[in-house]
Amino acid sequence: MTPPVLAHQLPTTPANDHTTPLRILLGEDNETMRRLVGFVLRSDGHVLAEARDGGEVLEALAASLTGGPEQRFDAIVAEQSLPGIEGLTILAGLRARGLATPFVLITADPEVQARARRLDAVVLDQPFNTQAIREAVTEASAGSTRTSRTPSMS
Repeated sequence: MTPPVLAHQLPTTPANDHTTPLRILLGEDNETMRRLVGFVLRSDGHVLAEARDGGEVLEALAASLTGGPEQRFDAIVAEQSLPGIEGLTILAGLRARGLATPFVLITADPEVQARARRLDAVVLDQPFNTQAIREAVTEASAGSTRTSRTPSMS
């Protein structure tokens, strides 16, 4: 029989130990979902900035782009139905300006998913679990050689 793992014996590495820590902008208006996704990403060692609506996402993006390279976001995770400005609109604006920032769009709408993939985003289909969050961020941050797919429910 294996003895129980005590809190001080828990590993200190991220749950997804092959993940390189990233600066991520998380756009999610639902507090519970923002806390859940934020918890998963922080537990993997990522540094997060959080936004509750499309305007806050744009403000954070503008601040990151006017700062030095160390202020830029390595990835953006945003839901489609952000109040004010939808996630797909933010994605399209980035791409129209030639910015290839890795982007994960959270949506269950197949038409929006297809449009997001055409803009080189990774789609996180709803409903999703913690592993799907990790897979989507890993895929998005893998670079331009990634394939467009929806992380599966495990």
